[in-house]
Amino acid sequence: MLLISLITMTQIVSQPQEEQLMEEELFFHTIERLMWRSISCGKVGEEVHGVDVDPEEEPVKWRLVRVQNQIRLKKEFGGELTYAHDVEHYQVRQDGQTLNFELNQRQRTVQCKKGGSS
Repeated sequence: MLLISLITMTQIVSQPQEEQLMEEELFFHTIERLMWRSISCGKVGEEVHGVDVDPEEEPVKWRLVRVQNQIRLKKEFGGELTYAHDVEHYQVRQDGQTLNFELNQRQRTVQCKKGGSS
């Protein structure tokens, strides 16, 4: 009985951290996909701006911004998606076309893949 209680308590305690790691991984995956589809991207102040080229749509300008403890994608003609919740630390550094994203305790380096070609 004690063993079952310990296992249950361990699962309850570890779930929030696992959920945060999964959310961070999803954030980075989404950022990588966005950068892969973008023909331009760069840091402007505290924001990241770019142009998304979906094969079936016209190019759309976007901005990645921090709003309190969230990271949101805002599109040129409306539309907003929340990419991350419960953000404690968020920073973006740029070196040429390379962007280094830091989210909480993790980081990832990405580049705009299309580079002006279609």
